[in-house]
Amino acid sequence: MGFLKMFYPGLGIKRWLILAVIGLVLVSVGASIMGNTSVLGHMEANIMSFIINLFGSNWFLGGAVVFILGILLLVVGFKQLIGSFINAVFPEFARSQVRPVYQEFILSRGPRIVVLGGGTGLSVLLRGLKEYTNNITAIVSVADDGGSSGRLRDQLGILPPGDVRNCIVALADKEALMEKLFNYRFHQGEELAGHNLGNLFLAAMWDMYGNFEEAIGKMSKVLAIRGKVIPATLENVILKAELSDGSIVTGESNISKTSLPIKRVSIDPEQAEPLAEALDALQEADAIILGPGSLYTSIIPNLLISKITEAIKTSPALKIYVCNIMTQPGETDGYTAADHLQSIYEHSSPGLVDYILVNEQPILNQDIIRKYAAEGAQRVVVDGERLRKMGVKILSKSLLEEKELVRHNSQKLAQSIIELIIKQKTGFKRYNFIDRFILLEKYKGKERGN
Repeated sequence: MGFLKMFYPGLGIKRWLILAVIGLVLVSVGASIMGNTSVLGHMEANIMSFIINLFGSNWFLGGAVVFILGILLLVVGFKQLIGSFINAVFPEFARSQVRPVYQEFILSRGPRIVVLGGGTGLSVLLRGLKEYTNNITAIVSVADDGGSSGRLRDQLGILPPGDVRNCIVALADKEALMEKLFNYRFHQGEELAGHNLGNLFLAAMWDMYGNFEEAIGKMSKVLAIRGKVIPATLENVILKAELSDGSIVTGESNISKTSLPIKRVSIDPEQAEPLAEALDALQEADAIILGPGSLYTSIIPNLLISKITEAIKTSPALKIYVCNIMTQPGETDGYTAADHLQSIYEHSSPGLVDYILVNEQPILNQDIIRKYAAEGAQRVVVDGERLRKMGVKILSKSLLEEKELVRHNSQKLAQSIIELIIKQKTGFKRYNFIDRFILLEKYKGKERGN
């Protein structure tokens, strides 16, 4: 009786079993017509008679068509039947195995993408990209000196874990649960208050293994992330900003608090060494993404490491800058999209990027607009003519996600980038989510020179 439970309504087994049986019958009929013989008897003879009458003198062609149709139905039926059977009888196995198989055959074949930045913007992008490829390398700024990260940096001498933690959590397979757990912030206890669990976990890993890079690797393994997270450098860098009046502000957490325009930022030590793994990833990348994120405190600090900038310049990868949707008080007051890009060029190299990705979707919620205006922020103006004179191609997309804050929508942002990468590699002008496997296979074929 237990076996019969598989045929209960709603399990999706009977329909595929019936389809497979129909396919088997059609294969038999097609073979019988082409071979002028009989296999299944009376039922088959009736179907054969109908097919022969339908195709007339082309009876052999009719048999071939029925045979091929039968094969297709048989394959689809058995494939879906096996999947439904596993889901019905071994649900835990199905949940644990479907994703790894999918990753192996689809995500592992995706484009090699390197993203550079820090803060919330980078983790937003990573959440979307991990649905298209496992070949992601996030190079993260380690100049943060505020909040929980700053306290751990001062007390333990560890590199700031906050932005690294955000990226690891964003790439985790079970991101929603992990994000809630590792972003939990303690509110009580003199020493614990203000720290979040993820930072403490990474600090514990560092203390156990004595190496920040290895600590990241261990935490990444625990969370089974899709991709890699690499600090821009293992050196204890300090971010400095020269303001418009010539004064110097030291520390990332202090830079965004200034009321004067930022003229230039720098790091100490100036000749900080990047990780060799980061340089290798940049050279092997299909695409390199800058941003989104705070211009002076998340994106540019990575470019101040001269070897990273040089690796980006010499890489054959497609280079894309994702421009912020809103200006940031204290950093980019009144900045246009071209101002953002110009600042990147001034701190790295002119012509560093091929495309600038900007949001074209209007902000409809007037309460949000007023809230940002009260804080001194506004929507970034896309000054297209000036951007074109800078030699960059403009890609305008609807990328907005309006909640309490204005943010990029992870899925829209990632799909726009993947579309562009595949278009550059294959010549496809459109990309449909359902066609992901076909396009990525085409992409791999082009990459191999097929």
